[in-house]
Amino acid sequence: MRTEPVFSFHARIGLVKELPAGATVSYGRTHRLGRASRVAVITAGYGDGLPRAASNRGAVLVGGRRCPILGRVCMDQTIVDVTDLPAAPRAGDPVVLVGRQGDAQITLAEFSAAADTIPWETLTSVTKRVARRYRTALGV
Repeated sequence: MRTEPVFSFHARIGLVKELPAGATVSYGRTHRLGRASRVAVITAGYGDGLPRAASNRGAVLVGGRRCPILGRVCMDQTIVDVTDLPAAPRAGDPVVLVGRQGDAQITLAEFSAAADTIPWETLTSVTKRVARRYRTALGV
């Protein structure tokens, strides 16, 4: 019998911006860009259940590729580096925090480890303001 993940966590890109080398990112300026970069602001933060401990440590999937979190996770948004994507993402594009996008995947265990926590805490930390979609065995 094969098991499949029953949880995924998604957001969207709210803004894409080009920043020069040396620019600092997010609250407390905890990340300084080592090169000219394209960054995306994603529409999820610790107010949604994305742990602050993932600041400067975690990654998300954009366009089926891993993109590192830059700086501190904020209440309503998180900044990620999208410089190395083959095509520039745009506002509204989907972002996967936990789950699969194309051939790439971030597991719940991996996401939790980046925040130095356990999967159960991650699952119970997703707040009520995150929309839920439930599927049954019938696909509904």
